[in-house]
Amino acid sequence: MKLSFRNNFIGYFSFYHRLVGNGIFIYLGLSILISVMDGLGLAMFIPLLEFVSDEHKQVDGGKSLGQFQFIIKFIRGLGFDLNITAVLAVIAALFFLKGLLKFLQLTYYAGMRQRVINRIRYQLIDDLQGLSYSAFLRMDAGRIQNTFTLEVSRLFLAMTSYFNAAQYFFMLSTYIVLAFLANYQFALLVFLGSALFSTIYKRIYRRTKNASIELSKKGTEVVGFLIQAVHSFKYLKATNTFSKYADKLKNVLDHYEGLNRKMGNMKAIVLSIKEPITITIVSLVILLQINWMGTGLNTILLSLLLFYRALSFLVQVQNDWQAFIENIGGMHAVSRDALQMAAEQEVPAGRPFTGIHQQLLLQNVSLNYNKVKALDGINIEIPSKQTIALIGESGSGKTSIANVIAGLFVPSEGKVLVDDVPLTKFDLGSYRQKIGYISQESVVFNDSIYNNITFWAEPTKENRERFYKAVEMASLQEFIDALPEKEFTRVGDNGILISGGQKQRISIARELFKNCELLILDEATSALDSETEKVIQQNINQLHGTYTMVLIAHRLSTIKSADIIYLIDEGKILASGTFDEMISKSSRFRKMVSLQAV
Repeated sequence: MKLSFRNNFIGYFSFYHRLVGNGIFIYLGLSILISVMDGLGLAMFIPLLEFVSDEHKQVDGGKSLGQFQFIIKFIRGLGFDLNITAVLAVIAALFFLKGLLKFLQLTYYAGMRQRVINRIRYQLIDDLQGLSYSAFLRMDAGRIQNTFTLEVSRLFLAMTSYFNAAQYFFMLSTYIVLAFLANYQFALLVFLGSALFSTIYKRIYRRTKNASIELSKKGTEVVGFLIQAVHSFKYLKATNTFSKYADKLKNVLDHYEGLNRKMGNMKAIVLSIKEPITITIVSLVILLQINWMGTGLNTILLSLLLFYRALSFLVQVQNDWQAFIENIGGMHAVSRDALQMAAEQEVPAGRPFTGIHQQLLLQNVSLNYNKVKALDGINIEIPSKQTIALIGESGSGKTSIANVIAGLFVPSEGKVLVDDVPLTKFDLGSYRQKIGYISQESVVFNDSIYNNITFWAEPTKENRERFYKAVEMASLQEFIDALPEKEFTRVGDNGILISGGQKQRISIARELFKNCELLILDEATSALDSETEKVIQQNINQLHGTYTMVLIAHRLSTIKSADIIYLIDEGKILASGTFDEMISKSSRFRKMVSLQAV
């Protein structure tokens, strides 16, 4: 489903038709029926009550009613005598029918709106899920969050206003037709006056629309700054720089609220001039008909009532269209980001991944980031059930290698082979399902320990057994047993209620629970104290020979037991071998060892 649209009335309708389907015609059909019931019910009051209360008009057969004589014929066709009781009964029946249709319309719209909300949100979630990692890095986090929250809400507000405007438009059209039937001269003159009046609105709507689109862009900036303020709160507080950052944030907010005020001012203009201009137009038309066209006041009363009713719906149409234009920026933002994400999806293809049976091989792999070479002709062999280690200075390319191994980046040159089969031949989803990734920044969700480790798996007997096995292998059992609520203890936002070591062990346990085959530990112990690092290192050593592991580390104590060590520098491999072999053949490695006093 494409969330794009052409920037005109037909384009908006096509956009909603794609979201709603043919149900949009059911909704609009109900709107038309409601409009007809409302118009006929009101139109019957003056001509029919006047007819049944005036003996002269009963004698002339209702000719003075003009085009509304069909109503008299309709009542008599139902077998009723034309009297006050019959007229009022028909009027009441029409409004009861209108009420029933209104109930059906509103309940239908409630269900339709829910379906649309789900479709849009599900579409965005699916697009984000399928987005390639390299494309994700090019998108702004504040923009993504702003689109998923504020802009989606604005899109729904725009949709509600659009459908409300459509319904009132049908009401307006019904009363215009009835007004023309009552007195076409009066109706035509008022219609022409209103058309001239509408030119004022076009300029206001255009300015409001531009401000709405700009508001979406500025909203992305506001959310981005707020996210950074939350993530960097500790630093900003500790260094007393929050005030300077707050000044910048306030400037962005001032611009954002300035756009809101601009739209509010334009809305105030629209709402304040509607009724005065409407009354002026109607008054001028009445004077014109009476003084220059010789029309009697009695003959334009019904048309006046109907047209005034029509003008009230014109006001409603303009109000809702104004609200639609104010929120159209949400449609633009959601459409823009959905199209961008859809254009950079990872295409599911290839056969299911069953595991590493022999080895995983990086063959002459090079990788470019924005024309900057991050990896240059890398050759790495990772035998099944063995542990390799990647060491080197920050920025040497270690994490880039891990990202290539995880299938997050496609090499600019070279291949990634699994048992001599190119990784591109496998379905990446099933491949990554077998990968456990543990980084320096532990990924912990604001939920219970059990849900963090099992990823919300049902607490069946089998899953609980797997949970306790993973907990034991990650050395978490003693910690969990000491908690009042055991494994159902909540850990807080980003694990704020537990220590760094406990968060890291939860991360390890999660990967063990899902029965992964390949474990990637990217600086998994660098942020921990020595005692906690030793515990995590013991956990890693317990897994040696059970999993295929890739260790990335600065501290050489964590990689002493690795089967193969690769020394990386500026995207190239300088040396490789076991710990003892590296000491004997690499002077740089010996220097690193001496500096860390391993």
